Amino acid sequence: MRALLVSFLLVALGALFFGCSPPAPPTLTPKEAKVTTLDLAGIDLRVTMEVHNPNKIDLAVRAVTARVLLDGKHDLGTMTITQPVTLPAGARTLVEVPLSMKWKDATLFGVFAAAKRSVPYTIDGTATIGGERLNVTLPFTMKGVVTAEELTAATLKSLKGLPAIPGLAPLP
Repeated sequence: MRALLVSFLLVALGALFFGCSPPAPPTLTPKEAKVTTLDLAGIDLRVTMEVHNPNKIDLAVRAVTARVLLDGKHDLGTMTITQPVTLPAGARTLVEVPLSMKWKDATLFGVFAAAKRSVPYTIDGTATIGGERLNVTLPFTMKGVVTAEELTAATLKSLKGLPAIPGLAPLP
């Protein structure tokens, strides 16, 4: 009986040490950053990334932190989103993260609109991915452009929302 118990313990220990592989780190691939709203209040972006979970258990994107920089020098600030997204085991999942950045200085919107040129932006961030006990933070960078057409359309839309000035014809 004692030999059977020892054999069982050896098999159980062997399965524990050799049958369980350590968790593999997930990978994050930035896919797209797109302007969804642009107005006098600020700029909204939708960031799409693909996350691969190579493990045999589900993980979650627990938080995404992103900093938006316009034209290489105008910092719109940093924002953190903490709406967990489940990453199924052994799968690739597209994760969309909405970012809503307010203008620190609303005149910046006017400066960009008046320049009649496209304005590049950079999103630098991190995604915290893991489970209850173990998390990993993965960096990402995405680049995009607010087109001159988007700026013009946003300017016209914003001007339509302003009250009429006596003596001036309203905008079409």
